[in-house]
Formats: sequence, structure tokens, C-alpha cells
Amino acid sequence: MARDGKGNMIRALLILAVVVTAIYLALVAGLIVAESTWVAPTPASPRDYFLYGSTGTELVPLAVFQILPDLFPDQFQPAGPQAGDWVDQFGFVRGQPRINEGLPLGISVSHYRPGSGAPSPVAFVGFNCAVCHTAKIHTADSDNGAVVYGMGNPSLDLVAFGNAIKTSVLDEQRLTLDSIEKAYEARFHQPLGLSARLMTALWLKGMRTQLNAQLPLRDWPFGGQDLRNSVLLPSGPGRNQPMEETIRFLIDRTPTPWPNGGSSKIPCLYQQQRRQWPQFDGTLHDPITRNSLAALGVGATLYNLKVAGILGTLQQSYVYVKDLDGPQFSDVLHASVDQSRAGRGQKAYLQYCGDCHGWPGDKPGEWTMGKRQGQVIPIAEIGTDSARVSFRYYDQMGDLIYNFFPAGHPLKPNRSDLRPNPGDPHGYITEPLESVFSHAPYLHNGSVATLAELINLKPRRTVFYRGDNNYDPMDLGLSVPDQPDAKRYYLFDTGIDGNSNRGHDYPWAYHGPGWDEKTLKDLLEYLKTI
Repeated sequence: MARDGKGNMIRALLILAVVVTAIYLALVAGLIVAESTWVAPTPASPRDYFLYGSTGTELVPLAVFQILPDLFPDQFQPAGPQAGDWVDQFGFVRGQPRINEGLPLGISVSHYRPGSGAPSPVAFVGFNCAVCHTAKIHTADSDNGAVVYGMGNPSLDLVAFGNAIKTSVLDEQRLTLDSIEKAYEARFHQPLGLSARLMTALWLKGMRTQLNAQLPLRDWPFGGQDLRNSVLLPSGPGRNQPMEETIRFLIDRTPTPWPNGGSSKIPCLYQQQRRQWPQFDGTLHDPITRNSLAALGVGATLYNLKVAGILGTLQQSYVYVKDLDGPQFSDVLHASVDQSRAGRGQKAYLQYCGDCHGWPGDKPGEWTMGKRQGQVIPIAEIGTDSARVSFRYYDQMGDLIYNFFPAGHPLKPNRSDLRPNPGDPHGYITEPLESVFSHAPYLHNGSVATLAELINLKPRRTVFYRGDNNYDPMDLGLSVPDQPDAKRYYLFDTGIDGNSNRGHDYPWAYHGPGWDEKTLKDLLEYLKTI
């Protein structure tokens, strides 16, 4: 009897083990099936990838992102509620209410987990190409303006916005799971779901651990009114610090090396097929490598960049901008062009500008290459600010980028597609000037507000204020005041290292030898037509 009882117990345990294993396998199978439904459908076109696709920069759960401005108005409305909501104050381009959760263009919503890119049961938000490369052109504060895809956004203060998020997340007293749940229910009149609560708790703990670990590298983030202080956050609207961010993840250097390359403006992405080296300094040949470095600088990883949907965004976004036409001056600003003056200006352009920048061909969409187009013009010749090409590690950047991507990684570039190499000049690349009126502000660091100043028809301002600047259709550029207001708050001082507006004295220096005001006025008129 005892032996039979022992055998029965063993059989029962075996049956229990089989049942538990079956339940476990069923749960695993169910999870696999569920995961397949978590990731959003593939964008329908290259344009949709550009506007809505994930670049692997998932940062915050959607539910948390939606209520952060409610919990932290001091961070997301640093100029006070009278200056507008966070979309206005940080210079994002407002999206449509029923598309992409009503978020601004370029803020992606996905079901990829931060870092790994694994499927997530709740949505996360991140940044994609359109956040920096979609902008509005408006001539007055009351003007709704025209949205232009591919245009560098001169109003976007993304570095400050990132600091606002980090400051909020690190506030352990005000940002808790309980406060998130209450704020979510107050806004949406429904409780936060179970999966959202679980993922939010995990995210909050993991993100705080990550941010605290980075404090020795990045220091404590700024917040409140400091977000508008140009001394503390030197990039400001329409600019970022690409060399500093790239060095950080390439060599994980603590502290950030100095000099660090300064700030560069956000470029326009029209007709990228014409760019042989799509960077201001001509360091990268492959535009997909450029896209991946931009994503890595905003939080993507080597791991999630291999995920099909994320890799597809980098690739398809380039397909979209490869032959994207820029805007036409007359269409966007509803202004006429004096054709007789433009005709005279064309001759001046071909004489003084065409060799470096090329010119429109005879047929629509054609561009004639100039003799020096696509070349790096040495700093000694062009005379512009050298911070971007004279920082520590600049000469090593090609090797650092090549070695950063492991063998077999789908984004590992060819070494021949990376510069500088020994003997390469330190300078800036000459590019085509499609829709040049929309490239404002000018020079790689955004230190010249208008084309009238760039061609030295008018003197270049040394101190002015940036933010949500209106467009000046007469001088072709940004209308920049010399006193701040709620919309134009960032002090741009060209006397600061990296901000210089010197150089590029073509055709002539202002009131220098040969200076011809009439010819310059004609040239400015012609530039409206490119």
C-alpha cells in the first residue's frame, strides 16, 4: 500500500509538471501572438516613414508623455502660460488632432521598447527625422504660416526640451506612479490600464537609474527659466551640438572633451541625391550613416537600429528626401519677383557663386554642378567659424565611427565613406542652394540671419534674439529683434566661440574693395528664384 501511495504521488507530480509546462507554453505562445499585435503597422510610404516612423529613440511611455506638461508646467511652459503651450514654447510644428495622437510632427508613437526595440504592450514616444526637418514659414505672429517638409526647423529648441523631460523624470517627489495615474485619469477621464501601470513603473525605475548613472558624464539637466538661458544651453533654437553628442557615444568620454565642436544649425534636406557628402563639413558620404548617427545622438542603440521597422525608417526617410523638392519663394510667401532685376542677378550669381554652389539647369529639377561643388573649402580660404572642424578628436572621427559599428551590423559604413583622412582639409562643403531662401539662418552655425547679410548687402548683426522668428521676405531670412520677448528669447551673441558670423565674404566684404550695392540687390532678387 505504501509503495502504491508513493507511485500515485509521483504520477500526480508528473501530471502537475505536465500541466504547469503546458500552461507555461500556452502563455509563451499567447505572448508571442500578443507581441505580433503590439508593433504598429508598417508606414504606407516613404513620406509616412519620414513623418511618423520610429528611429529607435523611444524615450517615454505615451501615457506619461501626455501628462508631463500637466504635472510640470514650470518645465514645459518656462515663459509662463501666456506664451502658449509646450508645442509653441519649444518650437515644434503642430500636427493634426486625430493623427499620431495629436502630437507634433516628428514625435513618433511606437510599440518598441527603449534601447532594445523589443515589442511593448504600451506605446512609447520618440523623435524621428521630421521633428528637426519640418518647419513653418510665417511673416507675422498672427500668420498660420506654411508647413514645409524637409526644411530645417529654425524654431525648434530640442536640447532644452530634452532637459525639461529629464528634469521632470528625476523629480522623485512630484513624478510618481500615483501622480501619473491621477493626472492621466484627470485628463482622459479613465484609469491607466494594468499593462500601462506595470510598464510605467518599470520604465520610471529604469530611466531614473540610467539618468543618475549619466550625471557624471552629462551633469544635472537644466530646468525652468534656465531652459531659455543661452549661457547655460548654448545651442538654442534651430541648432544642436552634433559633434559633442557623437563623441559622447563613440568613446563614452567623461567629461565631454573640450573644445567640443560648438553648435550647428539644423540643415534642410531637399534633393539629397545631389549631396556627395551630406554634412556641413563633408565628413560622411552615406546619408543612411548620417541618419543613424543622428538617431544614436538622441537615444537609439546599436541593438534597436537593427530592428526591421526602425532600420526601415532610416532607409525610407532617405528615399523620401532623396528627390524632395524645396519650396518656391513665390508660392510660400505669395510675393512677386522682379524678373528684370533677377535676370541681372543671375549673371552675378554665375560669376561669383556658381563655381561653388552650381546653378539650376535648363529643365525643371536639373542642377548644373559648379567646378568646386562638393569640395571642402579650407577654413583659411572661407574664413568662417572653425569650431566645428577644429575640436578635439576631429581628425579621429572617421576611424571612431567606423570602429563603433561592429562587423556585420547593417549600418556599418565603408571606411572610404568617412572623412577626414590624413591630409584632408578642415573646412566646409560646398552644396547646391535649392530653395535657398528657406535655409535661414545662414552659415553652418546659423550666425547670419538673412541672405542680405550673407552676401554683404547689409551689415551682419552681432547680437540678436532667436526663437519663433518671423520670416523677412525683403532680406530673405529671419526677422531678428535686438530685444527679447516671449517668442524671441534666446540671446545669440556672435562674439562667443563657435558663434562667429565672420567669413564667406562673397562677392565682396561689406563696403570692401569692389563692393557694388546695385549688383548685390540684383543678386538677392535672383536668389528668390532658386
